[in-house]
Amino acid sequence: MKTKKLLSFLLVFVLLFTAMIPALTAGAVSASGEKVKAFFQPLIDRITARWNRLKSFFAVRKEHVKNTMNQNAIHMLRSVTNTIGDSFIITTEDGKVIVIDGGHYTETEYFLEYLKAVTGTRKPHIDAWFLSHAHDDHCEVFLNVAENHACEVSFDKVYANFPAASFYEGKDDWAVQILTDYYRLLPRFADKATALHEGDVFNVGAAKFTVFYTFNPAWTDCNEGSTIMRMDLGGTSVMFNGDAGTNAGDYVVEKYADSGLLRCDYCKMAHHGQDGVGKNFYEAVAPEVCLWPTPSWVYENTGGTLKTDETRAWVKELGVKKEYLSFEGSAVIGMKPRIVTTTDVFEVGYPAETAAERLAALGYEGIDMGFDYWTFDNSPFLGDGYLDWAKGVRARADKAGIVYTHAHAPGEADAGDVIGRSIEAAAVLGARYLAVHPIWHETNGRTIETRARFLDVNAKAIKQWLPKAEECGVVLLSENLLWGASKNPRIIADLVKKVNSDWFGWCFDVGHAHCSGYEAEILRKCSVVPMSLHIQDNDGSGDGHLIPGDGTIDWTAFLAVLRDVGYLGDCVLEAHHQSLEAPDAERDAILTRLLKTAQPMRDEMR
Repeated sequence: MKTKKLLSFLLVFVLLFTAMIPALTAGAVSASGEKVKAFFQPLIDRITARWNRLKSFFAVRKEHVKNTMNQNAIHMLRSVTNTIGDSFIITTEDGKVIVIDGGHYTETEYFLEYLKAVTGTRKPHIDAWFLSHAHDDHCEVFLNVAENHACEVSFDKVYANFPAASFYEGKDDWAVQILTDYYRLLPRFADKATALHEGDVFNVGAAKFTVFYTFNPAWTDCNEGSTIMRMDLGGTSVMFNGDAGTNAGDYVVEKYADSGLLRCDYCKMAHHGQDGVGKNFYEAVAPEVCLWPTPSWVYENTGGTLKTDETRAWVKELGVKKEYLSFEGSAVIGMKPRIVTTTDVFEVGYPAETAAERLAALGYEGIDMGFDYWTFDNSPFLGDGYLDWAKGVRARADKAGIVYTHAHAPGEADAGDVIGRSIEAAAVLGARYLAVHPIWHETNGRTIETRARFLDVNAKAIKQWLPKAEECGVVLLSENLLWGASKNPRIIADLVKKVNSDWFGWCFDVGHAHCSGYEAEILRKCSVVPMSLHIQDNDGSGDGHLIPGDGTIDWTAFLAVLRDVGYLGDCVLEAHHQSLEAPDAERDAILTRLLKTAQPMRDEMR
């Protein structure tokens, strides 16, 4: 209550003082002219900035902006003034933060408060900041941060390809001003500035960038100097293109269309969706999702002079499944969920290399390595050369064109050496997540029934593995089981809060929840959103691990709740019993049916 009263007092004080300023300065100007006005202006600017920051602070809190650190997500920020501009913040599963453009200077305070909420830190760190081209509605937030907010946010790299300011003299006054300011401030970040060039391919953590085009002196329109690049993250490809026009777009299509590299899952609409690249560019990209960093008056072509209507018609013709509109509010956009299945669809000891090749050939996008099937005598997983074995397994998967995204450890969190080697082997495979069953019983075999005891026992067990998890870059996941306190998804989510580590989250097992009497709505009551899913079906009487639809789970309700709570992970299938119990000759048909069942479910998860 004291904090609220203090904030209320400050708000009233700021409002009153701001209201008095015009009268004060008017009198001062009449008495002493422009010198007195100049004397007061810095004070007015500081008060205005403080007021804008306070408004932005409350606006971001009201929007309940999601902290997506260590998750793959794109944040497309709205314009608080309904002005034109681009502003994207991207987080990756390995903890990187990437910014593309940033917007008009009037958006700076909102951008900073939003960035704090996304990262969960008071002084956020940006690993890479991309500037598409030298226009105010794309670069001014960066310039403002570099000049006036260096104590509030840090950054490692600034990527751009800008000409000298003189290049646009007499052609584009906005570009001249932006470039003049950029080069004036460059000494402050010269060691971080990196020039982008066509053909560059590089990674920022888990995000891979491929540059198709940058500034070309053949065209004097600044928009045609926009960088066009592709980002690949978490199995999803995204095309970013600044304000690129038809010249830049045609050049990229002509040079790269046959390579297949232009085809992307998501596409940012060039030049805010009007008078940008041509229809041929969007046809080459063929996106399922379009991102519109666009004010309402541009999208609706309020004045009747813009080309937005034409672009919207193209999008409709292309059959785009979903559009995100920034004027409807800032959006958290998850990556397209990868369809992942466990190696447990094959029997114990089935060669992992062969399993990867078969799953890749069937069209699966990721694999969950079940180390729990590799604990038999003379298993390579239990031998001294287990990391060499994992390297060989990964090499075959890489060659087959499929990735290991998840793994599953044997036993429970106190299982000893097998947990440690599961973490290490998962890292070698390239799996980001390792499911570790929580401890659900005491040493005497008695089931742990109480929340407090369950949390204490499991928090202690998990914490011993966190240093190794961090060292290896593998996130540990607990999951809801079938006995005592372990059945309750809310308790599993509370365990994540208790451990409070970037290297620990939880996995929601849909089938286990169904057996335990919990339906989809339980996710709304959990204190933390799961980082992974185990998707399987049953009739509620036993843990069937069936293909979705072969049991009694309400999948329509479940997928709706997933969207509502903001789940950002993959579509991880643990429906392995039907394949496991069938003759090997029948497995491909069963796994094909599982994949075809999962594909429309995946489309409904975002």
